[in-house]
Amino acid sequence: MNNRLVVAVDGPAGSGKSSVSREVARNNNLKYIDSGALYRSVTWYFLQQHSDLSPGINFKAELKNIALRQEFNADGTADSYVNDRDVSSEIRNEIITGNIGVISDNLDIREYINSILREWAQVDSIIMDGRDIGTVVFPDADLKIYLDASVEIRTDRRAKEYREMGKNVDENDIKNQIIQRDNQDMDRPFGALKQAEDALKIDTSPMNRQEVIDLIGEYIKKQKC
Repeated sequence: MNNRLVVAVDGPAGSGKSSVSREVARNNNLKYIDSGALYRSVTWYFLQQHSDLSPGINFKAELKNIALRQEFNADGTADSYVNDRDVSSEIRNEIITGNIGVISDNLDIREYINSILREWAQVDSIIMDGRDIGTVVFPDADLKIYLDASVEIRTDRRAKEYREMGKNVDENDIKNQIIQRDNQDMDRPFGALKQAEDALKIDTSPMNRQEVIDLIGEYIKKQKC
């Protein structure tokens, strides 16, 4: 029996990997680690130190001044802290989104965050989603999932999310944004989106959210046996 599990979930934007992973964590006694929030937290920190983030900044030298942690909640979410300051709300804005690319494409920062993620995985059973979790961060993960869906389905889902938030949407714009994001993620110099050879691919196009959650839960149960 495998008592401590590492579940890696990768996939393109809009495939539902974050919301699914959080619910899977709740149902299967796992901790959901929000790796994206760590990159947002580091982006927040450097924006406090620099008016403009450029690739020329020596990020590596300043990483020693950052202490990151996450506190895990019963509902599967996680609160993010930088040097003991709760930045969970502050990192969810367009300024962070507009600057995170410089941070997430920096190899020194990726190695720094990956080392933290691997430390946390030594303590608890975890599930984590991203672009390179099963290929780079946890190449020896107990279970690797690659969630995918057609561009059309991902566009429909994203448009629905925006409408539920009261936003006006142009589905063509959303579709083009998703296609652009896919191309960017697959072409990134570090941490590019890629399906691990031993990952179980789940095409969620014909499935609802609960069906995806239940299917991953079944895979986890098999790993525990």
